[in-house]
Amino acid sequence: NVGGICIGCTMPGFPDKSWAVANMAATKPYTGTSWYRTTFDVEAPKGHDVTLGLQFGDPTVPRSPTAKYRVLIFVNGWNMGQFIAKVGPQRVFVIPPGILDPHGENTIALAVTTDGKPAKALEPVRLVVLRAARGGVAGERESGQGGSRY
Repeated sequence: NVGGICIGCTMPGFPDKSWAVANMAATKPYTGTSWYRTTFDVEAPKGHDVTLGLQFGDPTVPRSPTAKYRVLIFVNGWNMGQFIAKVGPQRVFVIPPGILDPHGENTIALAVTTDGKPAKALEPVRLVVLRAARGGVAGERESGQGGSRY
């Protein structure tokens, strides 16, 4: 189990109310794997295709030689990839159409693995707009991971 034991916590609707609230800007590293979750609403403009991505740290720096941690990335239950800070160069992970609900609630879950040393803390994580264009076609959110159709 690469992400540590947390049955179901990648899925929307997982009961995480008993989890401690974490300030991601001041996250301390813990030895082993720590899980972080958030939910957020997206309100993409009608008649537009909007592509979002999840950005780790400074995208102008190809790798973080002192930040030795890895993150498994889940969006609405789907595994979007793995970020390894010291490897690079990818710092932005595209969230493909059909994974996010462009007009409703979405869930991001991150499994952060580190040895707990202070210099190896999770860098800032941001949701970023990669492209917005007028037009496109109507689509459906994939429901294979517990999501709903819109």
